[in-house]
Amino acid sequence: MVKKHGGINARELRAQGINPDEVLDFSVSINPHKLPESIRSVIAQSALERYPDNDSHDLVEAIAQQYALSKENIMVVNGTSQAIFLIAAAFLSNTKASSLVATPAYREYSDAAQVYGAQCHEIRALAEEQFTPNAPSIIHALKTHRPQVFWIGSPNNPTGTLLSHNDAVMIRDACVELGTLMVIDEAYRCFAPPEAQRRPLISGALYLRSMTKDFSIPGLRLGWLHGDEQVIQRLRSFQPDWSVSAPAQDAGVACLAQLSEFEATWEKTRGFTQELAQNLKRLGYSPLPTAGNFQLLPIGQDDDVKRLISHLKKSLIQVRDCASFGLEGFIRVGTRSQKDNQILLHALESFSK
Repeated sequence: MVKKHGGINARELRAQGINPDEVLDFSVSINPHKLPESIRSVIAQSALERYPDNDSHDLVEAIAQQYALSKENIMVVNGTSQAIFLIAAAFLSNTKASSLVATPAYREYSDAAQVYGAQCHEIRALAEEQFTPNAPSIIHALKTHRPQVFWIGSPNNPTGTLLSHNDAVMIRDACVELGTLMVIDEAYRCFAPPEAQRRPLISGALYLRSMTKDFSIPGLRLGWLHGDEQVIQRLRSFQPDWSVSAPAQDAGVACLAQLSEFEATWEKTRGFTQELAQNLKRLGYSPLPTAGNFQLLPIGQDDDVKRLISHLKKSLIQVRDCASFGLEGFIRVGTRSQKDNQILLHALESFSK
């Protein structure tokens, strides 16, 4: 199992004499706007002298009220990565079990399956179709492999593709018929076009949401799931006690109370993403269309990617090599502030392809 994520390694940077705070990290894709001081104040006042609420009751209540959902269908987790491994533990801990992943995709889906001894199959979207998920091909793969779990991202990491509502329903229907749990990872949903955010959640599917990315609190680790009550109950039985810290729970409640402010930052981020794409094209690059707050950028060969990453490091800029997604020759560039995006563009402009 290969562990390769975006994000800087502060310890390694300090060992090289580099201040981590000076690095512009485009390898991650989170809300680029600063956390409001009012939220920081709530976090600072969290009760650290007692164990956190094991059921994250107040946060579950806040999520249910904000999105008009039933509390019985919601589960709070220590980031969506914990959710992925809980799903594998609950549904794939059998050497006869298998999962199917719509790729290119986040490696954690297949890694989690392998940890629990399950087989992992892939149905790969085509580069010539800009990695758009193909529902008939997915359904054919489902019927061929008959997996216990099917994973798909929407917007997908790292391709930025979005699963249409009609395709999601078609795939869900096939999964229900086969007894397969359909997992839709919507970690980047808040950065998708508004019309995509208004789509209703479909029953029979398990949704993953990331408050870490929505509210720019990666250090706290926070996410939530929505699914059928029996699925949520099973997952809760596998979650370790006190998984979600008090500061994380308090931050989640406080952020939801100020949701309109964050919605404004998501809208600005969508604008920054579009502007960055236009400027990348002006420089001769060809970013793929994206529904997320990141760009998948073809660079050439793997050696070209390595040269580019080395070039950018000289300007203390970090991007994501997509080889770990099975996409050699591509990088993923997260959206940051307009100022930071301009610094990246300047560095890219000086790179000799």
